[in-house]
Amino acid sequence: GNHTLVAFSHLAARAMTFHYDSDRGLLLTALSLHGTVIPKVLQSRAFWVFFCFHMIVWLSFRFGLMGKRELDPAADFGLDWKFVGVITSITTFFEVFYSQQCYGRYQTLYKTFRGMIEDSFAFAYLMRVHVGEKSQSSVRLSIRYMILSMFLQVFEMKSVESGEDAIGHAGDNELAGLVKFGLLKPRERDAMAQVHRKHRAITALNWSASFALVGAAESKGPNNIYGTLSQKLFLIRSGQQVIIDTLSLPVPFQYFHLLTTMICANLGLWAFSMGLTDSIFAPVVFFFASLIFIGMMELSSDLSDPFGDDEVDFPVDAWLADCVESLVEIIEGSYPGGTDGMNLAAAEEVAMPREYREMHIFREVTALVQQAVDAGTPPPSPPGRKRGNTSSDSRLMLLEGGEGG
Repeated sequence: GNHTLVAFSHLAARAMTFHYDSDRGLLLTALSLHGTVIPKVLQSRAFWVFFCFHMIVWLSFRFGLMGKRELDPAADFGLDWKFVGVITSITTFFEVFYSQQCYGRYQTLYKTFRGMIEDSFAFAYLMRVHVGEKSQSSVRLSIRYMILSMFLQVFEMKSVESGEDAIGHAGDNELAGLVKFGLLKPRERDAMAQVHRKHRAITALNWSASFALVGAAESKGPNNIYGTLSQKLFLIRSGQQVIIDTLSLPVPFQYFHLLTTMICANLGLWAFSMGLTDSIFAPVVFFFASLIFIGMMELSSDLSDPFGDDEVDFPVDAWLADCVESLVEIIEGSYPGGTDGMNLAAAEEVAMPREYREMHIFREVTALVQQAVDAGTPPPSPPGRKRGNTSSDSRLMLLEGGEGG
């Protein structure tokens, strides 16, 4: 058979983090609901419990059901805003600290995951340059197993998030899906099924390293190529471990529990103290104050684990699809016309001009593109590709080569 390397093309994945226009203006931005945490807050039971409690207190006070003298700050059931301010100050500090920790974790996970993709590109370039056509089958196998490792890494992250057992129906279904998309062969699936789920990503990297070393030996590359290739794979594995360790160590529950308790106490005190007034603006103030407090907690929780389906979560599907397409292009792409085309290009190449500063290339090209858009002229289709002939089932581009085993 033929070894088949699968590249996911144009996956229908969500865009990462809702894209917004910072020039839209304060009012329009504030009134936006799509891509915000406000819908989630408004679906929260806690929000409406505290708001209803506030409305009961406010209406009771407004219609005289609660004696105003008994509710004087100096009375038994009075509540001085100075007392509320103490809890509010402490809660605000704790919530800001929690938000900073969650956002720092979010940035760490982003940089680490994107760094893994960059390291995979570097590995593919090294394989292309030093192994290349001398052992193309080893290149393809090594890259496929590296891609397989990255997908298994994502599945492992999901298992850490959901707390699933290491081996079970979920893991078997994942392997079956990878076979469907050509990243695993049936006999490889059988071998991988025997591996503990948290070890599958590193097992695939071991397979990748084995064929990388075989290809390097067959191509008789430089002596340091073995260490260089191994180092790139080690960087990928290191990034995988950093992500797993980060997901496995959230903010301690004791801190989260204490913060949640403080927020509930603060909202309860707000609901009562803000209700002790005849002003019709009290419910409005409490509504937005509680919306902000609970919204910050919801947003921080979403940032702490960005590998899900929330608006702020990473589009892992799209990232991996772009990564696979780029890797395939790196190892399979060739210069137009092959060797003859390269020789012709070298013969025709002349010295580059030195006055690029006066050319304003980017501005002029952008102007040409805008002119074409205004004129309704469609861009030229790439050779061999028909426009508008992409279906939801044709997500895969199969590149065959080399003899399989």
